[in-house]
Amino acid sequence: MPSPKTPYLGFEKNPRGVKTLWERFNSGLIDPETPRNAYETLLLQEWQRCSAIGVDVAMTVARKLNEEELRQRAASNRLLVESAVPVIQDVGRFIDFVPGIITLTEHTGCILHVAGQAHLKDVAAQRSGIVSGSLWGEKSAGNNGMGTVLTTLQPAHVLASEHFCEGWQAWSCAAAPIFDFDGRSVIGVVNFTTTESLQREQGLALCVSMAKSISAHMALHRAFERNYLTVAFGEATRRYPNDDLLALDRAGNVALHTLSERMRRTVEDWQDERARPAVKESVNVVTPETGEVIGKILLLTRPAGYEKVFQAAVPVQPLRDAVQTACEFGKFTTCDPDTCRMLGELERVAAKDVNILLHGETGTGKDLIARHIHARSTRRGEPYLAVNCGAISAELVESTLFGYVRGAFSGADPRGRAGYFESAAGGTLFLDEIGELPLAMQAALLRVLEDGSFSRVGSTQTLQARCRIVAATHRNLEALISRGQFRQDLYYRLNIFQKTIKPLRERPDDIPLLIEKFIGATCQKHDLQPNRFTLEALKTLQSYAWPGNARELRNVVEAAMLHTDDGPMGTESLPPELRTRPDAAAPAPSPASAGLGEATREYERQLIIGMLQKYRKINHVAKALGIARSTLYRKFAELDIDQSLFTGADAQ
Repeated sequence: MPSPKTPYLGFEKNPRGVKTLWERFNSGLIDPETPRNAYETLLLQEWQRCSAIGVDVAMTVARKLNEEELRQRAASNRLLVESAVPVIQDVGRFIDFVPGIITLTEHTGCILHVAGQAHLKDVAAQRSGIVSGSLWGEKSAGNNGMGTVLTTLQPAHVLASEHFCEGWQAWSCAAAPIFDFDGRSVIGVVNFTTTESLQREQGLALCVSMAKSISAHMALHRAFERNYLTVAFGEATRRYPNDDLLALDRAGNVALHTLSERMRRTVEDWQDERARPAVKESVNVVTPETGEVIGKILLLTRPAGYEKVFQAAVPVQPLRDAVQTACEFGKFTTCDPDTCRMLGELERVAAKDVNILLHGETGTGKDLIARHIHARSTRRGEPYLAVNCGAISAELVESTLFGYVRGAFSGADPRGRAGYFESAAGGTLFLDEIGELPLAMQAALLRVLEDGSFSRVGSTQTLQARCRIVAATHRNLEALISRGQFRQDLYYRLNIFQKTIKPLRERPDDIPLLIEKFIGATCQKHDLQPNRFTLEALKTLQSYAWPGNARELRNVVEAAMLHTDDGPMGTESLPPELRTRPDAAAPAPSPASAGLGEATREYERQLIIGMLQKYRKINHVAKALGIARSTLYRKFAELDIDQSLFTGADAQ
C-alpha cells in the first residue's frame, strides 16, 4: 500500500504486534531483507532515526529546563501562550468525556502549559515528567506526539508501543501543529495525552480543531504586527526619501522596500546572503504591548557617487529616531507619530505640578490621558476624581464641586457633603467638558485656581484646595471667549500646558491597533473567545470617519463580537451606517451635525440586544452593563427593544 501523507494515520493500530516489532528492533533481530508493510516500515524508520541521534530507549522521565530557562521560553512565546490557553480552557470540558491532559508546546518541544484532570496530570508528571518546562522534541525524547509533529510538520497519533522510548509506551499521544500566519512555519504543538486504554479517535480531531483556532487567533495578531511594521517603515521612508530601505518581518523575510531598480534586485536576491548589500544601520520594530521584536528596518549603504547625485537630500539623522512604532500612555495606545510625540511631552510634564488643558473631540480618550498624568505625577498616592461638568445641572454645579453644609438647601443631606475639590485632597481633579460650566461657576473656579480658596454652599468658612487640575474640552474655548461664554482669565489660568488629541479619522493607522485592544477587552468583559474581522470588514472599519472616535469604535467592536456566533466577523456584523456609507473616508462633520446621537443610539441598541442574546435574563444583562434594572427597562422602551424575543416574557 502507498505510504500515507500523515504519519501514524490511516493504519489499523496493532499495539501488541508493534510491541513485538519494537522488541526485535532493540534486540538487533530485524532482518532488513524481510518484506514489511507500510506501517511497519514507517515505524522502523522512526526508531532508526531516534537511535541515530542518540535518544536513550530506556528513558522514563523527560528532561526539564530550570525555572529561569522556562521563564525565558514562556516570555519569548507570550503571544502563543495568550492565544492558546483560552482555547485549551474552552475545550477542557470535553476531557470529562475522554479523560486526558492537553499540553501546549513551543517550536523546540518545550511544554509551556498543561491542562486537564488533576489526577491524570499528577500521574503523567510522576511517571513520565510531563510538566511545564519538560522537553519533548525528538532529539530529547524520541518520537512522540509533540516531537513527531515538530519533525514532520503534520498531525500525528503515536500510540503505546509506537513510541521509541519505553517510558512513554503507556501513553496515547495525539497532536497537531500550530502554524504561523505564513501557513508553513510551525510555532507550537497542541497535544492530547491519555492512557493507552482510554485513547479515542476524537483526540486527534480535537487537537486539529484547537490548533486551527489558535493559528487563526495568532494570524490576527500578525496582521496587526504587519500594520506596526508598515507604519514604522512609512515614517522611516519619509525621513529618508532618497535612501534604500528594507523592512524585514519577524522571520527575516523582506516585507517592504523602497522601489528603486537597485532595491528590486536586492529583494530578489535577499535570501542569498552573499548577494546582500552592506547594511549601514538596523533598528528593531517592537510591539507596544509586550516589547516583542516583530521585525527590523534596515538602512542600506549608499552606492559610490550617491552623495553627488543627492546633494539636496535632507540631513541624515539616526535611523532609530526616524522609526516610529506604537507607544502607550497608560491605557491610551497609538502609533501615530505626532500623537506619540505629544504623549512624550505629557510624560515629561506629568511630574511637574502645573495645570493641564486637554482638547479633543468626544471619545478621543481625554480621561485615559488624564488618569495616566495622575499616575505619573507625585500625587499618584492621592485620590483621582473625575467630574463631567456638562452632565451636572446648573443648579447643582456649585454644591457638586464645592460641597455644602447641613441645611444649605431643601433636600440636602442633613449631614452635609464634601464636594470634589475637598474630596480630591492632595490628588488630581479631572474637570471634563470645562467649556460647559456656567459663567457664574467660572468665576468661582477662577478663585480656586488663583489662591486655592473656596467655601461649601451655605458656609462662610474658607477651605483650601490642594488638588491639581487637569481640564478637558471638545469645544473651541477661544471662540467661546469671543462670544462672551467663557472667561478669558480662567482660560489663561487653565492653559498653562495645553495639548490637542487628534481625532481617530486623522490617525487611521491606530484603527487596527485599537481593534485588537478592544477585542481583548470584550473577551475579558463578556467571557468570549477571541475573534477577528474579515479583510473586507477591516477595510470598512478603516475607511469610516468615526465621528465618535475611539469610543464609537469600541462600541462597534463590542457589538460585533456579541452578535457573531461562529467564524470571523464580516461586514454583516457591522452597523448599517458603516456598511452603506459610500463616502465613509470623507472628512467627518462636527459632532453636532454628524448624527452622533443617532449613531450612539444604534450602538447602544445593538449592544443591549447582544447582551440579551448572551445572558437571556434581565438581571444578568443589567449587572453586566452596570446599570439598574429599572434603567434597563427604560432603555428597552427608548430603543424599541422587545426583550421577550430574547428572554421570554417572564425572564428576570
